[in-house]
Amino acid sequence: MSPVSDNAWGMEGYGPASYGDAFADVYDEWYGGLGDGDLVSLLCRTAPEPPARILELGVGTGRLLASFVAARAHVTDVVCGVDTSEAMLSRARSVPGLAGASLERHDFSVSLPPGPFDLVFCGWNTLLNLPDDAAVCRTFALVASVLAPGGSFVVDASLPFDDGAGDDVSVRTITADRVVLSVSTHDPATRRIMGQFVEFANGAAPVLRPWSVRYVPVAELDRFAEVAGLTLVSRTADGNGAQFTHESTRHVSVWRRT
Repeated sequence: MSPVSDNAWGMEGYGPASYGDAFADVYDEWYGGLGDGDLVSLLCRTAPEPPARILELGVGTGRLLASFVAARAHVTDVVCGVDTSEAMLSRARSVPGLAGASLERHDFSVSLPPGPFDLVFCGWNTLLNLPDDAAVCRTFALVASVLAPGGSFVVDASLPFDDGAGDDVSVRTITADRVVLSVSTHDPATRRIMGQFVEFANGAAPVLRPWSVRYVPVAELDRFAEVAGLTLVSRTADGNGAQFTHESTRHVSVWRRT
């Protein structure tokens, strides 16, 4: 187990932009096949009649937002994305499908564009990058403040799981001249998993790509939403509407401002 850290993310030197800055150059290569077309379909079903006003929290390289825009290519929405990492935003700004989007630097637990928005969404596990309950609670309050009446907030995230505390080292990639190791530690008491991808390549210095996530039970999310004035309207195990049960490992939740 890694030493206890006073840093909010549990890792000394880690901050709001650390993940994005470390992964921007490999994100599309490593996670381009994430397979969240089901979420895009749900977002399209949730968005109101065009032109809709859309905001993505943690837009990253723009992969998900661009997929949403392409799926609604027959309409002209007002599209916005925010991220803490300028390295990620630089990538997103080069995506042809997002040429008309407003892409701004914000820590979405601290500030958001003024809105109003008809749909705000947070893709796979992005909300879990926040350091603590206070940051999650602030995010719900901020989202509620920029949602138009009847607007929706959609979150896609994995669920808490109990595989015990401990450390893990595994191989992500290995070739004749390159290896990427995954080094992680899990603390169930704080619901935090953090780690590093460590890349070694011939003729190059090692590259460290740190990450830290803190999973949040859906009951807590619902509590934060209620405090913010949002009402849960649906929760499924994926974007296709699979039934959510106590055995589900993922939830796609939709709250609405009434």
